[in-house]
Amino acid sequence: MKLLRFDRMEDVDFPKLMEIYRESNLENIPYFFPEETDRERGLRRVEAGFRDYLQNDFFAESGNRLYVLADEARWCAAIRLSPLSEPGNWYAEALETAPALRRRGYARKLLELLCRALAEEGPFALRDSVGKRNEPSLAFHRAAGFTVWQENAVDPFSGETDARARGLCYSFGGWPAQRIEPIRLSARYQVRRLETGDLPALLRLCRGNPQFYRHYPPEPSEESLLADLAALPPRKTLNDKYYLGFWEGKRLCAVLDLISGFPRPEIAFWGFFMLEAALQGKGRGTALVTELCAALRELGFRSVRLGWAEGNPQAEHFWKKNGFTETGVRYDAGGCTVVVAQRELT
Repeated sequence: MKLLRFDRMEDVDFPKLMEIYRESNLENIPYFFPEETDRERGLRRVEAGFRDYLQNDFFAESGNRLYVLADEARWCAAIRLSPLSEPGNWYAEALETAPALRRRGYARKLLELLCRALAEEGPFALRDSVGKRNEPSLAFHRAAGFTVWQENAVDPFSGETDARARGLCYSFGGWPAQRIEPIRLSARYQVRRLETGDLPALLRLCRGNPQFYRHYPPEPSEESLLADLAALPPRKTLNDKYYLGFWEGKRLCAVLDLISGFPRPEIAFWGFFMLEAALQGKGRGTALVTELCAALRELGFRSVRLGWAEGNPQAEHFWKKNGFTETGVRYDAGGCTVVVAQRELT
């Protein structure tokens, strides 16, 4: 079996491609030509429209690709990819196997070879949508490594929401379903990446929580916080790091150091989370954690992982109350032992 890639219509063996899509083309006759009573004539009309779409729409867009799984005698399965605005992100559609060749693993083989080819170009994410009632297709995608990242699928080109379908994603190389837009993480706060000019406000917030630093030394300084702005775990880059401030006007209410896709692509890692002392004990922290987890789930993450200093009962109580359970992992952070915990988002 081999994977064929097509970037222009002139190279496509159209009759072989239509054998793959024969069943869906027959099903589309009443949709496109409700007045047509002759089945074969209707099929020819749908195929002509298919050719016109590929020639004048699909391949006319720069970067679009058609992939076909083929053996020596025939074309077995096909899929179309369109690039999204974030490099390495693709929208997949029209994954189909020739009717006579179904239940033989050809679609799975196509995805396997496709992902291998895309991985050679670098990290990538594949997105598509599947009807909520189409359980066979949902099961197939789950088995192939796709996860639900939108309960209601959103068309990436028109922005329209389809409540009848779920948005699915497969990622490779540490990429989430999409890059994180801080502004979308909270409806209550103004959220943005913190910069060096925010250090005085960040230092005031941190110094207002001395109990945290009694368990997790050393005490904060502008130098230590400046280092935190650039600190990264292994194999991650600053593109994966979101050191975020949550503001109400000019008041910094909370801070979160979020690493995307660590230690695995489906996990959002919280290296540091702190709420202003005056807001604690009022449910504001729990409300923000709940809001963040919901937003991250919509982005395709399956888990949130974090840690607290062993022996800090307030931190342990807060995180366990908010659905985090110990993983059994502990590590030495220098001045303390960190207990690693995780909350599932699905």
